[in-house]
Amino acid sequence: MTPFHFEYLFRARDPDAVFEVYFDPEHQAEQDRRVEVARREILEDVDEGATRRRVCRVFPRRQLPAVIRPLLKGDLSYDEVIVWHKASHTIEFDIRPRLLDGKAQIRATYRLEPAGPGQVRRQYDGEVTVHVRLIGGRIEKAILEDLGRSLTLTAGCTQDYLDRRGLT
Repeated sequence: MTPFHFEYLFRARDPDAVFEVYFDPEHQAEQDRRVEVARREILEDVDEGATRRRVCRVFPRRQLPAVIRPLLKGDLSYDEVIVWHKASHTIEFDIRPRLLDGKAQIRATYRLEPAGPGQVRRQYDGEVTVHVRLIGGRIEKAILEDLGRSLTLTAGCTQDYLDRRGLT
């Protein structure tokens, strides 16, 4: 298990402004293009007032290197379950790569909080677990490097979207 913490500071009027764009389908499509997601299937999206639960299957454009394909079955797609707790401005993530037959999991909490006038801090804390003898730690490190790159790209996308929508 490898823990992680990523932070980003948005120019935004408040956490609700960031969540307003977070669930906007146009924003999601733009983010997916930036991080090279080929397809996202929404399997469930239920808003129960205090919470919203969304389940997706996500298919990245990139594929496993040719040298590794014979050794590992599957592709780089993953299942993502998120639960937004509206009052606390948090989203709980459970991401399960379909590769490795369920031996990998990313659990995280995405939290937004005011950080001063016109600023909102995003904190993304969690852990990556890969149960594969001998190489699990290296796989966890690779997943975290990819996650860090993706979160930087998606934060930039969100900021651009907030700016265009006048929510700063």
